[in-house]
Amino acid sequence: MFLDPFQLPFFALSQVKALPNCTAIYFAIDSHDRILYIGQATNLATRWKNHHRRYQLEDIDRKTPVRIAWVPWNQEGLTEAETLLIKSFQPLLNGTEVKSPEIIPAEIVLHKFLNQFSRRLIAIGFEQNNAEKPPNIHLKYDWTNCSSDGTAAKIKRFIQDNSCPNTSFKIERKPYGKIIPCEVIRPGSRLQKVNARQNRSYNNHWRIACNGVFIHITPTNYYKEIKSNTDLQKLANIRIRTVMPSVFAEFANRYPPEFSGLSCWVRDLVPRLWQ
Repeated sequence: MFLDPFQLPFFALSQVKALPNCTAIYFAIDSHDRILYIGQATNLATRWKNHHRRYQLEDIDRKTPVRIAWVPWNQEGLTEAETLLIKSFQPLLNGTEVKSPEIIPAEIVLHKFLNQFSRRLIAIGFEQNNAEKPPNIHLKYDWTNCSSDGTAAKIKRFIQDNSCPNTSFKIERKPYGKIIPCEVIRPGSRLQKVNARQNRSYNNHWRIACNGVFIHITPTNYYKEIKSNTDLQKLANIRIRTVMPSVFAEFANRYPPEFSGLSCWVRDLVPRLWQ
């Protein structure tokens, strides 16, 4: 059997969603024309939705781009053709142990997040847990810096940069509320652009779940006032600003929407399971 895999149609590994629905023999080939893997598929597109070698190939792809080439084949001859082609080309990965991706505990990513944002967030308190719900910790950020250096923009970049299928850590977002100017906004006006920028910074309620605790991150109009009355306590073993017990009751009366239903911070509520 003679077959030249380097003359076959192909898609880059990052484009495997475009592979056709056909019975085929396929080849994973790197940018140096080294054949990494040969396989068979009764439906090529379906096979690559959850391929057992995907992680290994993606790891190689970061250094030497990988492409998936294929040739349509009749189903009855798939196994025989695959066996002969493997014997002919001796691909790198066939017959080797399947490498599993490293699983990253959510706590590790949370630790990284808090380490990066500890100077930008204030823990104002927590909701007492009961039999129906776990502890809920509430953090506040300063939304008034609407630039790319502002806290909201940096959190969004962190989420984008740390999007990883190998961890259960997720930062969920929902709208918090919009800033509506007193005056009428004309479409396309400078005021509309300013207001849009403000809302991108303000209109965010992020929620993180980790080790049985929920952490809520929302904006505040009183960041500077609150910050001047904080000390440092630990959250997930990261030192973060917390509202001092001596002023908690006063702040709860002064800023009721911010502190409603909260208790004063007393200790680190996030258990460390993966130290």
